[in-house]
Amino acid sequence: MKTEFLAFLKENIDMNTSEHIAGFGGWLNGTLQSVSDEGDVVLVFKVREEMLNPMGTIHGGAMASILDEMMGMQLFVKSGEADTYFAMNIVVDFVKNAKFDELLTAKPELVRMGRKTANLRCTVYNQNGDVVAHGSSNFLKVS
Repeated sequence: MKTEFLAFLKENIDMNTSEHIAGFGGWLNGTLQSVSDEGDVVLVFKVREEMLNPMGTIHGGAMASILDEMMGMQLFVKSGEADTYFAMNIVVDFVKNAKFDELLTAKPELVRMGRKTANLRCTVYNQNGDVVAHGSSNFLKVS
């Protein structure tokens, strides 16, 4: 487990990821809601205008990105200090739409960490506790 990063997260509950994560993950701008001693992370994302499709609901790519970012973050926290992984695939099930200004809570879970691969899943909930989407991904260990 990446103990220094875990300690950093614990000290920064309620931080926006845009302040600490570069690139697309920062653009998603999640807010760290909680992190357990075991490294389980939960983030909340606000649906912004630039995340919407022409029908006024969250774009499938934005939702897939939230799932991908959360599974990657969860694996990063729980993997060894020097371990690096790349996603091999992602499967997304869209269950319910989400609209502008809604808050989405993403809860990833490490299913299995093997010698060469890791399997994760994530569920995204709306403010009412309804499942909006869920997904799974397999990651390949490259170092």
